[in-house]
Amino acid sequence: MKQSIIQHIQSCLPCQQHNISRTKKPDQLNPIPTPEGPFQLIGIAYCGPFQPTPRGNQYVLCITNYFTRWMTAIALPDCSDQTTAQTLFNNYICQYGVPLAILSDQGTHFKNQLMESIAKLIGYNHIFSSVYHPQSNEMIERFNATFVPQIAKLQDLENNNWNEFLSPVIFAYNIDIHATTNYSPFQLQFGREPRLPTDEPSS
Repeated sequence: MKQSIIQHIQSCLPCQQHNISRTKKPDQLNPIPTPEGPFQLIGIAYCGPFQPTPRGNQYVLCITNYFTRWMTAIALPDCSDQTTAQTLFNNYICQYGVPLAILSDQGTHFKNQLMESIAKLIGYNHIFSSVYHPQSNEMIERFNATFVPQIAKLQDLENNNWNEFLSPVIFAYNIDIHATTNYSPFQLQFGREPRLPTDEPSS
């Protein structure tokens, strides 16, 4: 079965177009210290703009938990400071609580008076990566480079419905074993593995 899958992927034109080797030579790294527990440090970044979907979405706000590697991604129509603040509050803080720190780039959608006021009001420290140095937030930037080709391979190019495949792609990422932790983000996030359609029914 493995050989059949390999042959299928090698004969798939979209797979060959989007599966790019990103291996780099090792270099001196200054990694961000690993948090002591989940929900302490999260990274946020925008991906896009993409072709507008029928629902008007053009951007994806990606949020990753630096401890569990759990990824959240939300399709959005714009990346304004108000949209960013509302999405961060409603789709993350209201579900998982307030992190100790948030790491982002210095884009105007993150570095503005509204986001600064929310950080002070809610009570988290907003850390900004170096200018023109996305490697400072490498974990989420690397994820962006991973999920975009997956979306491109699945979407209907005529209808441009990439946002309809966002949740399945994120779920597949979250249940996969992470090379750093040797656990899936799902297991570290919830303390168990998910039940999948391929699992045999319990007796």
